[in-house]
Amino acid sequence: MKRILLTSLEFGQSYGVDRAICDLIIAGRLSAVGCVVTGEMWSREFYQLRDVVAWAEHETMVGLTVTLTKPAGPLTDFGRTVFGDVFPASWWYSIRSPMKMLPEEAIAAEIAAQVDLFEEVYARPPAFVAIQGNLAKHPAVHSALITVLTMMKGREPALVLPAGGSRTSNSIAKRASRAGLKAIACGPDLPMADEDTDLRDFFWHGINEAQDSAMVLCRPSYPEEQAKPVKKKSVRQSSSRENQLKFLISEEFPFLLMEKDIFLF
Repeated sequence: MKRILLTSLEFGQSYGVDRAICDLIIAGRLSAVGCVVTGEMWSREFYQLRDVVAWAEHETMVGLTVTLTKPAGPLTDFGRTVFGDVFPASWWYSIRSPMKMLPEEAIAAEIAAQVDLFEEVYARPPAFVAIQGNLAKHPAVHSALITVLTMMKGREPALVLPAGGSRTSNSIAKRASRAGLKAIACGPDLPMADEDTDLRDFFWHGINEAQDSAMVLCRPSYPEEQAKPVKKKSVRQSSSRENQLKFLISEEFPFLLMEKDIFLF
């Protein structure tokens, strides 16, 4: 038997995503949810998630997805002096990280502010903290994250390790363990595919490379209302998200898990 944490890290980003996540929780198809607190939707949508998690028969972990890239903006005055009104793109971190030019103190301040906002609104600490966009692979980012989490005495969330790069993940896991923190490994992501056969193949074959208890990310969504024309790439992504939702909420999915001996925990 293999256990996985089937997870969406996108609650609070759009109505279509939030509705999909809530429906999957009610159906017992999601193990964990990461919440994005930097947008306006978080304070309006949190109650829906809180109530659904309380009603659902399947226990669902609720954590925080820290956002450090645009279009989100810093929550602290310190962050705004360093980053401006909007966070930089992910490539900015990739360029500066090898030269050790990432502002670790400002990153830690923003992580702490997002943790505080989660706790203020949701009225409980996050079960885990993940960094959106796999930025946790950068030393300054995961060092800042470990610093913030170790300061949460008595309510320390688990730390979600970056995907890929086992050496980096193992190193971060060891640092987290020394700091008294639990670490959650990342497995392969559910593919963004328009065909159900690709999703079946993922759970039948692709999941084999994931270690036990790994977090497997999915991106389900209902169709979004579009005020203006969208690019073909966005249309394809929307179609793939809708297909993930259709597959995960289908009657076939739990039987596939049973046949493959995979357990959502």
